[in-house]
Amino acid sequence: MIKKRGIYVAIGGVVMIVVAFAITTSIMTDQGFDRDGFSLPDVLEGMFDQVSDETQLAPGETAYFSFDASADTKMLFWGVQILDYQSGDSVLVSISNIYGDDFGQFTVDQPAFFETMETENDNSYNFNVENRAGRTITVVMMFTKNPQDSNMFSDPNSPLSKTLVPLAISGALLIIGVIAVIAGIVIIIIDYKKRRSEFV
Repeated sequence: MIKKRGIYVAIGGVVMIVVAFAITTSIMTDQGFDRDGFSLPDVLEGMFDQVSDETQLAPGETAYFSFDASADTKMLFWGVQILDYQSGDSVLVSISNIYGDDFGQFTVDQPAFFETMETENDNSYNFNVENRAGRTITVVMMFTKNPQDSNMFSDPNSPLSKTLVPLAISGALLIIGVIAVIAGIVIIIIDYKKRRSEFV
């Protein structure tokens, strides 16, 4: 009799993949994603204290964004998203203050990038975003002050918990499902070879 353990493992993997796609599709439908991409500020509405306008940048062009840190701002959580990202796109983010002090540069070659930085007293920070891609792109900047005091990570009703956490779970299920399918196929092949050898 042919062993069916490989078939069961593979079927379990397929089920995980189907569940992962179902979760992702449900979230995309609820949040209004479309085939042209999505805006994180829209998906995570209410999570950011300040969001810039969507800004188009030609190749080599630089856009200037600023954030005024009040006296009670100890930490700044900032991010940039390339809304119409394609492989090979990248931007260079340079941070300084009104006094010309340099707070670092970040090369971003992915759809979205987030970072935190400590702020000094009552200061204004400039974020210069240069398009390093060979085509025109659209970017948006996001800022949140004192993220360590925010409940966006602990509140189950926060946009982060409602959107990104389920997407992370969906991604994990997809990976596990693919591994299970591959493992199931390998087991089926091994069992088949063992069965053939028994009749030789």
